[in-house]
Amino acid sequence: MTIDLIRDARRSSGLSQKGLSQRSGVAASSLSLIENGKRSPTIETAEKLLKFTGHTLIAIPTLRETAAVIANRIGEAVTAGRSDLALRHFIQLNDNLLAEKNEVRYILGTAEPASTGQKHWDAAIAGVVAYRLREEGFPAPSWTLKPGRRLRKRWTLNAGRYVVPVDPKNVPAEFLERGVLVDELTLASI
Repeated sequence: MTIDLIRDARRSSGLSQKGLSQRSGVAASSLSLIENGKRSPTIETAEKLLKFTGHTLIAIPTLRETAAVIANRIGEAVTAGRSDLALRHFIQLNDNLLAEKNEVRYILGTAEPASTGQKHWDAAIAGVVAYRLREEGFPAPSWTLKPGRRLRKRWTLNAGRYVVPVDPKNVPAEFLERGVLVDELTLASI
């Protein structure tokens, strides 16, 4: 978990490992070991690294994973050619957000996820976070509004060979404005 947290914070701030090492005073070799899961940082080191990326460490009362952590899993599934697994992770993100209320839901979606490697998944992740946060009365985090989180051509969320048409009237606005077609019923918790 710390691995993803530090790596994602560094990437979202636009820093290289060398850049973060220079800013924080943590040796580049140590940072590489931390990000590759070969060394566990102390809380103090993790806080220090996060500080220099413009982030802070906050503990929340949940066992559910954040959008940033699940986006990494989606990216791994995409790289492995497993669109079915990417979809399962996406549904898990939706369910995680749906299961939490108030500020815990908001915190699960605030950290900007690294790109999955496919724009349509990046747009879908932004859509589900914005959608679920709106339900709680929260504004969409700024990362969900970035142009890179919107598609020029509409994409229908699916994992199989056959694309089932989705009526745009049944698509939540947060997805529609990002070019992602997913029926609202698909997002209902099971």
